[in-house]
Amino acid sequence: MGYMLSYHLPPESPQERDPLFDQAVGLIQKLGVASASLIQRHLKLGYARAARLLDELEQNGIIGEVNGAKPREILIPHKNREGLTVIPKKEAEPAKIEFEETLAKWKKTKYANKKSDDFEIELGIGENKKEVNLNLEKYGNLLIIGSQFTGTVDLLNNILATTLAKYSPEELRLIVIDGNNGDIVIPSQAAHLLTSEIVDPEKSVTAFKWSVMEIERRAKAESQKNFSKVLILINSFNQIASFSPTETEYNLGRILATGRKYGFFVIMGSDYLNPRTTKGLMANIPARLVFKATDKRVAREAGIAEAADLSSPDEAILETMYEGKKKITIDKVDVKKIYGEIYK
Repeated sequence: MGYMLSYHLPPESPQERDPLFDQAVGLIQKLGVASASLIQRHLKLGYARAARLLDELEQNGIIGEVNGAKPREILIPHKNREGLTVIPKKEAEPAKIEFEETLAKWKKTKYANKKSDDFEIELGIGENKKEVNLNLEKYGNLLIIGSQFTGTVDLLNNILATTLAKYSPEELRLIVIDGNNGDIVIPSQAAHLLTSEIVDPEKSVTAFKWSVMEIERRAKAESQKNFSKVLILINSFNQIASFSPTETEYNLGRILATGRKYGFFVIMGSDYLNPRTTKGLMANIPARLVFKATDKRVAREAGIAEAADLSSPDEAILETMYEGKKKITIDKVDVKKIYGEIYK
């Protein structure tokens, strides 16, 4: 068995709570507001620790989940702005979706027979009607650029399902960040997941920071043989980055620059990346796949002007540092069928 990563967002037992947990509870009861910035300011903490405290509060039923731009719901008695005590009413928990509830342990199936010695992902069909794969061991990271009118999300879901079908959880662990909640299909209890699918930009920053720390820890290890690979799959990067651009780009940039050597790989989908403001990220992504752009200017700025001439939402152009350009077509797979086969 390979080394299994431990990644708890939030900690799973009371013994692992932050020492300032109780102070954070008292703070939101007193002020009637729950946010990472509030905890950071009043308890004089760094952002990462404040965000982890907020996760612990949610896990322990103190506050509700993120709900868009609305303030977090406080689920315990607290003061409102007028200084009056509010006692929340308890509501019945919504039923879980059966698809998410029943899948957990990974099962080796016919898909695992397609696994190569290198860490390869399936992209689509080339003009020669042959399957096109990308060797992540060689390239490390992949940028996928395409609007909502293209097959970007289909491709991300294809990659996710076919990759998890090939590699066991001992070989590969997964962090999924979906900036457009609902696009990415992944069973909530999939054995490969290091943490639940992330849709909250605050948690994505925490995940990036954890990844940086894990890469640093691995760099100090005498051997890399017992470490699982970690795939970070991001959908709608612009939505994620808009929350905290500086923190996001700094930490993600470190992962892109150093992660491959220590088993970290990034696949990032975005509708558009401005080359003038994301040079540090682009410099460490030697493979990019671009779907049809809305106009020639966007295609040029994505680095592949020919993308403007594509004729189908399922067509894209793959360009890698060493192998030039290839036109491919996305062949959508039945991801739920695959998940139903590989997870018990």
